Amino acid sequence: MRFALRWLRRSPGFTLVAIASFAIGIGFNTALFTIVDAVLFKPLPVAAPDRLVDVFTTSRATPFGTTSYLDYLDVKAQNDVFEDVAGYSPMFAALNLDTRSRMAIGEVVTGNYFPLLGVGAAAGRTILPDDDRKDAPRVAMISHRYWVRELARAPEVVGKTLRIRGNPYTIVGVAPSSFTGMVPVLAPELWIPAASSLEVEPLGMHDTVPGPGTNRLDRRGDRWMFLRARLKPGKTVAEAEANLKVLAARLEQANPQTNKNRSTIAKATSDVHFHPAADSTILPIAGGLMFVVGLVLLTACANVASMLLARASGRQREIGIRLAIGASRARLVRQLVTEALVMSLIGAAVGSLLAWWVTSFVTSISLPLPFPLAFNVRIDARVLLFTIGAAIFSALLAGLAPAVQASRPSVVADMRGDRPIGRGARRWTLRDVLVTGQMAVTAALLVVAALLTRTLLAAQRTNVGFPVDKIAIASTDMTMAQYTPERSRQFFDDAIARLKTIPGVEGAALATRVPFSINYNRWDIWIPDHHRPGEHGDFVDMTSVSPDYFDTMGVPIVEGRAFTPDDRPNTQWVAIANETFARRYWPGQSAVGKTFRSRVSDGPVFLIVGVAADHKVLTVGEPPTPFFHVALSQRPNTYSSLIARTRGDANTLLRDMRRELLAMEPNLVFVENQTMAAEVSTTLFPVRAGAWLVSGVGVIAMILAAVGLYGVIAYSVSRRTREIGVRMALGARPSIVVGLVMQQGLLLAVAGVALGCVIAAIAAGLIARALYGVRPSDPVSWFVAIVIVLAVAALANFIPAWRAARVDPSIALRTE
Repeated sequence: MRFALRWLRRSPGFTLVAIASFAIGIGFNTALFTIVDAVLFKPLPVAAPDRLVDVFTTSRATPFGTTSYLDYLDVKAQNDVFEDVAGYSPMFAALNLDTRSRMAIGEVVTGNYFPLLGVGAAAGRTILPDDDRKDAPRVAMISHRYWVRELARAPEVVGKTLRIRGNPYTIVGVAPSSFTGMVPVLAPELWIPAASSLEVEPLGMHDTVPGPGTNRLDRRGDRWMFLRARLKPGKTVAEAEANLKVLAARLEQANPQTNKNRSTIAKATSDVHFHPAADSTILPIAGGLMFVVGLVLLTACANVASMLLARASGRQREIGIRLAIGASRARLVRQLVTEALVMSLIGAAVGSLLAWWVTSFVTSISLPLPFPLAFNVRIDARVLLFTIGAAIFSALLAGLAPAVQASRPSVVADMRGDRPIGRGARRWTLRDVLVTGQMAVTAALLVVAALLTRTLLAAQRTNVGFPVDKIAIASTDMTMAQYTPERSRQFFDDAIARLKTIPGVEGAALATRVPFSINYNRWDIWIPDHHRPGEHGDFVDMTSVSPDYFDTMGVPIVEGRAFTPDDRPNTQWVAIANETFARRYWPGQSAVGKTFRSRVSDGPVFLIVGVAADHKVLTVGEPPTPFFHVALSQRPNTYSSLIARTRGDANTLLRDMRRELLAMEPNLVFVENQTMAAEVSTTLFPVRAGAWLVSGVGVIAMILAAVGLYGVIAYSVSRRTREIGVRMALGARPSIVVGLVMQQGLLLAVAGVALGCVIAAIAAGLIARALYGVRPSDPVSWFVAIVIVLAVAALANFIPAWRAARVDPSIALRTE
């Protein structure tokens, strides 16, 4: 290693380029691993996480669903396999500060939540079972982050009071800084007992079946809690699942109205990353990202390997002397690989700094969501172990092949410093193969980046079915301000009237869900002549809207009528379907006058009174989607989105809306408040992020490939100095020399692009479902990517070619 360091010090230019290549490759891979590990794979900071099990309630529509509070109590009391079972749910809470209110993210937990996990308090105590009684005083535990950011590490924080919906909660403790709840990236600011959960809004999966009870704590059909249990010593997940199925059958028999066709399953917590239903999508995406960024590392290793091969040719005499005095080939290989390892480890150290910068930048990005996310990302022992492993892997990948080739025994030729002279057609060397591979990877990445970029541009130009640039949205739940349902209805009526007085406003309306919102809502609908009595129907997206909704959104009614103020709770339930809904269930017929039922064949009957034009519902790139609207006046809701359309700027309208609404209720908390253009942009974020990532990786790979190509051609020119001198002495023009040298480099580039096109065709097929408005064979994307690669390759070739054309024949002929 000392010799390696001395040798590297003698070649500072070579050393800096090699270390920079390693640093880029290892740094970006370390950064991505840090993020993926923190989000998906890092074990929970709890006691014995290997004995934790997630428990889910299953149904036809939701194979991994939540559980009601009453079912939780039965599972906790009647199972034979768990030491304990705890329930929790992410929540929205209206946190009342001194003169304002804001939305806070927290968790509703059962009293045994912290004891089951084995998590203590950094200050004070945790929430305990006695806190989870209906008559217990209201208490809360705050996160370490909230204590630091909001309370400035107040030493007497325990015993202080915070207010949720105006109700006082006594702070009993501060959570450790390492504990950030059960849902990755959704770091809670506070925890409250389940007994107080009626004053907050559970966030996430919510499944409701009609049944007895007055609130979510005593309605068995109201499923909103996630369950996590700890296995008894010696018990397995399979035993737990068998026991839970027996228990679920018992609950179904005792409660047929709410538990019919419901079962219970268990999965090891270590196998659940976000949620089983989401993991099947998230894990391949994470793997794909690691693969794409891994291509940078492979390109960097190929770059260094190419440089080491060129460098080894200049060490023929040294290698010959070592062999002559008795060095074994294995000894030489170890020495040469050690030199690559030294550069790789130095590159890993620099790459760790690069990874720290990249992760800091990524986690500082404000995602287009109505609530903040917290990434607990830091370079810890697991990340450093990955970095060291990547450094060793890179050293072997980049150094082993050049070391084996350079140590081939040809002692006499090596000591004389003879250089082999090619005869006949030029033979491809290992360096040529490496550069061709770099070019192939670069071409494939740039083609994919171009396809994603073209998809993004096409999506931005898509007509979504209504004007997005003139609409602003403000969503709120009036129960957060302690409004009754009747008072909430009056507030929304007054708010609509007030918003219509804002200068420039052309219309205002209400909806429980707006297009492109993350607030999904689907109904199980049963349609005569399509479904048999007693069976479930189809799940269709829906929303509840006020009469002015269609005029405000600019969505025309193509048949029938819109909702009117005469549609009241005591009149016939009415609905408006979109064109796709009507075509699917009544092809060739008028949907107006047709009926459907919600949930099952004996559910409430809805009469279709109108058909609205199609518009995009979930994403810009979706195909025509069945969708229907029901009258909000018949089904009042304490949660609604206030929608307004303006003749002017939507951002100005949003500011005015907030001002007017807060003037009506200073404690109002906004769940969403943004323009419709921003709402649409949110759905495009995954494609935009993918285009940025692949483009960035492609540019880095292109730079590395260009450096590698330049190195190969420059080295080839240095070996052919005498040949070039002879050619010029015999009258060759500089342009002939430039063409001769560039022909060699462009041959490698064209071969690499051809191979890259094959790889890109496979990759384009894999991402075809993510493309919108362009085909995987989009000629513009392919042409632009190929031209960029060939142009950069030509530039990398031209520099050594231009230098070769300036060789002085008299100096060249004296080189040997």
